[in-house]
Amino acid sequence: MALANNRLPILLITFAVVTACSAIDVNESTILGRPQSRIHGGQNAAEGQFPYHVLVTRKGDGYITVCGGAIISRNYVLTAAYCANGYSPSDYSIRAGTVKFNSGGVEIQVAEVKIHPQYSAYNYDIALLRLSSPLSFNDKIKPVLLASRDLPEGTPAIITGWGGVSSGGLADQLQYNTEYTLNHDTCMERLNTIQDSMRCLAKSAGNGICDSDTGGPAVANGVLIGISSFYVNACNSSLPNGFTDVVYSRDWIRANSDADCSCSA
Repeated sequence: MALANNRLPILLITFAVVTACSAIDVNESTILGRPQSRIHGGQNAAEGQFPYHVLVTRKGDGYITVCGGAIISRNYVLTAAYCANGYSPSDYSIRAGTVKFNSGGVEIQVAEVKIHPQYSAYNYDIALLRLSSPLSFNDKIKPVLLASRDLPEGTPAIITGWGGVSSGGLADQLQYNTEYTLNHDTCMERLNTIQDSMRCLAKSAGNGICDSDTGGPAVANGVLIGISSFYVNACNSSLPNGFTDVVYSRDWIRANSDADCSCSA
């Protein structure tokens, strides 16, 4: 797979792995961290295959921090609070309408950042980015509908991202993979404990989210069900990946954006 590290004009900040005690309560021996490296086991996405996925970048001091995001209207992108916390909105931009890392499509500055008021570590890890100018929808740029109800356990969900590869740099082309919905009780059993604002998706070893996939969408049956938040133990472990539950946070999203809720499913 082609890499983008030879085309990066600035350095990539990687996310540090943190212990479970600073995030959610899991077994003491468990290490939990932000997604690291590309979507493991992923495949190259085709142009227009995931028109709702955007690259979210924060630039400053010669560095670029990379996350994912999901278009929910012409004016708003949904991402992880972790990606947007503590900086000026003018530091951020999004790139939409391309599967190539940091090239092609359109780039738009962020005008306002709205972080969930209950955000803390991995709890309520969700934020809205209001764009400085509206997106023009076409075959490569489209919104994704907000899920309004939980799906049955075992429903396939598509995850997408440009996360970095172990040899350095980021995936040159948008990657995607499939995970499977778990109900809250099963998440509790697999991860020991999990907050109400979180959901987890099952995967096999060698697959799943990693660094710079944070904030990216999980979509099932054509609707947005989760925002990428954390992994447990390691990117390639067989333990479920953690996401912010869009259904649980839907009222806050609707109240703080102009997403066309009449079209949400």
